[in-house]
This record gives sequence, C-alpha cells and structure tokens, in this order.
Amino acid sequence: MTLHIPDKASLSQRLRWPALLVVAIILLAWLLLHSWQQLTQGNERPINLAQVDTGEVVAVVTGQGRLLPRQSHSVMAEVDGVIQSLELYPGTEAQPGDVLIRMRNPLLQREEERARLAVLEASAALEAATARLERESIALENEVAMLEAEIRFAEQEMDTLHTLLEQQILARLDYLRAQTKLEQSRLRHSLSERNVQAFQQARQADERAHQYRLQEAKEQLAMIQQDLAHLVIRAESHGLLNELSEHVEVGKPVRRGDIVAQITEPSSLYADILIAASDASRILPGQNVQVQVRQHQLQGTVLRVHPSVQHNQIRVEVGLPGQLPDNARANLDISARIITAQADSVLRVAPILGLRDGNRAADVFVQQGDRFVRRQIQVGILGRDHMEIIGGLRAGEQILLDPPARLQQQESILSKELTRG
Repeated sequence: MTLHIPDKASLSQRLRWPALLVVAIILLAWLLLHSWQQLTQGNERPINLAQVDTGEVVAVVTGQGRLLPRQSHSVMAEVDGVIQSLELYPGTEAQPGDVLIRMRNPLLQREEERARLAVLEASAALEAATARLERESIALENEVAMLEAEIRFAEQEMDTLHTLLEQQILARLDYLRAQTKLEQSRLRHSLSERNVQAFQQARQADERAHQYRLQEAKEQLAMIQQDLAHLVIRAESHGLLNELSEHVEVGKPVRRGDIVAQITEPSSLYADILIAASDASRILPGQNVQVQVRQHQLQGTVLRVHPSVQHNQIRVEVGLPGQLPDNARANLDISARIITAQADSVLRVAPILGLRDGNRAADVFVQQGDRFVRRQIQVGILGRDHMEIIGGLRAGEQILLDPPARLQQQESILSKELTRG
C-alpha cells in the first residue's frame, strides 16, 4: 500500500473558496451596519444652538462698485491728422506738456508753405507801396517848394514894378499883369498844399491797407503753425493716463474734436458703490465705510446717497481721505462694507431666522435643562453675525436658532422633539 501526499496546489485551491466566502460575509455585514447607522442618523435632527456672550456688534450694508475720479481731463484733438506714434500708454503718469500722440498731416504742411509765400508777397507789396508813395510825396513837396520860390520871386518883382509905376516909368497894365501872375502862383501854391495834405491821408490809408494784408498773412501763417504744433498732442495737466480711445491706433485717422485720451488725478478718486434699494434708509452721510481695493482695505466715509433708484439699486458716494495704494485706478472694481451701527462690549448672540432690522422685540426659545422655553427679548443692533441683546437674556444662556415650524407656537419644546425626524 502506497501513501499519497497531496500537492500544495490542490490544497490552496480547496482553501480559496472558504476564504472568499468569509470575506463576502464580512463585507455584507459592514454594509448592513453602515446602512443602519445612516438610517438612524437621518431620523435625528441636529439641534442648532447659540450662546449669549459679550463682544462687538456691527451692522453693515455691503455693496459693489468702482473707483471713479472727481478730477478728470479729456484730451481732445485740435486738428485732423493720422496717428504716427503713441508716446505714452494707459497707466503711465503724465506731466503737463508730456507728448501723448504724434500725428501727421501733409495738407497742413502745404498750407504752411503757401502761407509763408503769402507773407513774403505781402511784405514785398508793402515795401513797393512805401517806395511808390515816398516818390509821390517827394514830387508833391518839390512842386510846393517850386511854387513858394516862384511866389517869392513874383513878390520881389512886384516891389520893383510898384516903384516903376510910381515913377510913371511902367504902364499900369503891365503892373496889373504881374499882380495877376502873383495871385495865380499863390493859388497854385494853396492847391498844392491841399494836394499834399490829401496825399498824406491817402498815403496813411494805403500803408495801413498793405500792413493789414501783411498782418493777415502773418496771422494766417501763425494759425497754420499752431495747427501743425497741435499735431503733437500733449498732456495739459498732471495725472494718470487712464485710457486711450478705442479708435486711437497707429495709422488711424483722427478728426478735430475727437476725444483721444483721458487723464485722471489719482488723489481725486472716490468709491461709487451700488447697494440694494431696500437698504437705502439705513445709509446716512458720515457713516464709516471699509472699502476693499484688491488686497488693500481703505477707510472711507459716506458722502452722498443718490435719491434715484435704478434697477432696484441706489448709488452711494464714498470719500477716501487716506493715501490710496499705488494700484488704485479709475474704473477699478471694488467692494465695500458700510457700517450703519456699531456697539462694543454688549450682550450679543447669533441672529435668529426671520428677524428684520427695526424689530425691537422677538420671541426666542431659551434652553432650560432638557427643554427650551419661550421668552421675549429686546434687540438692539442687528448685525450679520450677531444681534445686540438689550434685555431678556443673560451671558452664558443658550437659545434655539431655528425651531421647526411645527413647534414654533408652543411655549416650550422638549429636546427629544427637536431630534425627532
């Protein structure tokens, strides 16, 4: 008779199925236990309590908004042109006189050349007119001088003829002819003097006319040169180059009167906040405001509450008297907390559901052993995290925050009633 020794492979195969069966039984038991625990816990309602303590109570109204500038300067194009280069970009600090944009306008350059020629022509015309008038003036003055000499000679001749007439050497007819000739000379002299006076008046008018034409040509040239200077658009005030207009790009045309840039004074920024219209009655000028500008929290003050409602919201202007952070920019999105009421070292507790601002009395359930008893309390400031207790509660007491609706009319509530599903 031979002894048979089972091999190891056949032994492991026989033990595999019992082991798998044991593992399956354990897994099934765990699943049943977990389901029972979940079912049991689902039937129990957690009790939400709040304990009365002493501390700070703050009532706030929150809102969102933007930083807006009170001092903002629009940079306007004074002439038509095509943008040649952008010298400063948004976010750069600008000083008065800094070049923002350079433009070109070939038409203005041609007009400047024509204006220069017009000035030269007017200058030459004035010089020519001056020379001509001077010649005419000299000719008239010479004529007057000759007539004066002629009169002096005629007067001397008359003296001699008068002597001869008295001596009866000269006939009276010849004497009268000489006297008539003298009178004619005097008359021509008088007419020449009046001609000189009239010429001087005409000369002044003619010279003024040529001077006006020259002045007009110079002013026209100056205006064109000023327009050429306006092809270089400069900042007129100190501030931050907030933005360039959408159409401001190299190669794009710009028309006279177009707004090309906006320069704002950073120190004039204020917070423009939008709040719910239902909270507007709680906001008053002078209230403190915490304004969040990116990672910085600034302290501000309510300046003005706008009277009109838009989209069920009201605008509130908040002044920011402190130093603004370097990253403060116009139109930057911000958030704000307007502190409408605040009290320190007062009795407080977490606010109960359904309590509205303005309610000074409320019913709560105060824990006494294994039950919660209804009690009326007096409420002061109602904040988001706490409400001020003026009367009806003591420090250390606990209240029920959210009693079930089916139990709210009772005078007392047992703890087991709260945990019941």
